[in-house]
Amino acid sequence: MSDERRLLRGLYQGDAAALRQIYLRYKDDLVTVATSLVGDFHVAEDCLQDVFVQLASEPRRIRRNLKGYLLTAVVNRARDHLRRTQTRSKYYGNLENAPGMADDPARDLAGRDDLTAAMQALDELSEQQREIVVLHLQGGMRFREIAATLNLSINTVQSRYRYGLERVRQLLAKKEVV
Repeated sequence: MSDERRLLRGLYQGDAAALRQIYLRYKDDLVTVATSLVGDFHVAEDCLQDVFVQLASEPRRIRRNLKGYLLTAVVNRARDHLRRTQTRSKYYGNLENAPGMADDPARDLAGRDDLTAAMQALDELSEQQREIVVLHLQGGMRFREIAATLNLSINTVQSRYRYGLERVRQLLAKKEVV
């Protein structure tokens, strides 16, 4: 039995240790994806907490592919947040509090500027392109998984990804010239 199946079985039986292990295994990836979509680390954490509260109360909703389910749930929570607020947060200063960022003294100001530029470039993408780029690059999902999650054809997913990356490259190149 795979480790993921073992964790799911424990979750179905109400084992708090299984829920804790699932949280510890996937939290960093999920918060990264949510932060990329909503632009605020603290809101992303709230989205993650909402997903895990729902997971604890309704564990049987997951049939297979635990990571895919969690990524989809976090993306949906982020979408809900964006719909509620109707405006995207332009403030990325909270990224300093993201896992691994605050305690890394080797990360210099140039690195922070690069990260900020990349986040701003992502913010310029359409919501559809941004979701696909984030799910693939930060969520580690394959195009087929993204297509199934978003109920799109694989060709649509691949083209949105390609156009999204090209747009990010253009924006970053333009920023370097200025």
